[in-house]
Amino acid sequence: MSAERKKLTATQQAILHKAEKNPEWSNTQIANAVGCSDSHVSKTLNKWEPDELDEDGSVPDPSLGYADAIPSEEVDSGIYPLTIVGVSVAWLAGLGLIFIGYDTAALLGLFVMFGSWLALPVVVALDTISLHNQKAPFRPNRILWPGLALVLGVVGGFAYFATRISNL
Repeated sequence: MSAERKKLTATQQAILHKAEKNPEWSNTQIANAVGCSDSHVSKTLNKWEPDELDEDGSVPDPSLGYADAIPSEEVDSGIYPLTIVGVSVAWLAGLGLIFIGYDTAALLGLFVMFGSWLALPVVVALDTISLHNQKAPFRPNRILWPGLALVLGVVGGFAYFATRISNL
């Protein structure tokens, strides 16, 4: 077995064998035949296709990436990475306006900071969705990263940006 393969349990192997031999069966029928729960059948079939199982009981290791991933050179980054940087710079500019000292500049700075603080998680979410839709080799969590950008603001946005750049 190579390093890119993962050995399945006997139950998982049986699930994949039953699913391959009986494609018309429901998860409940497979679960009854194998002697496990419907949810175990569902989780196994969501992770692996029956034709991925080798004779030695191994399947592609999902921790090594995605089998359907396109090469990282073919990933279309679009405008999102630049937008993340732009929104972060706008937030910093708003912070600078607050310290100028004029009332109107400080008010404008607050509006810019608040708007960019709300825009950053939206842009991060759009980027994560784009990477998932393209089947990129790096598919960031679509809930975690926008949440971090919302809670941590520019720090979360730059953490996402650095992670994205280092993985593609």
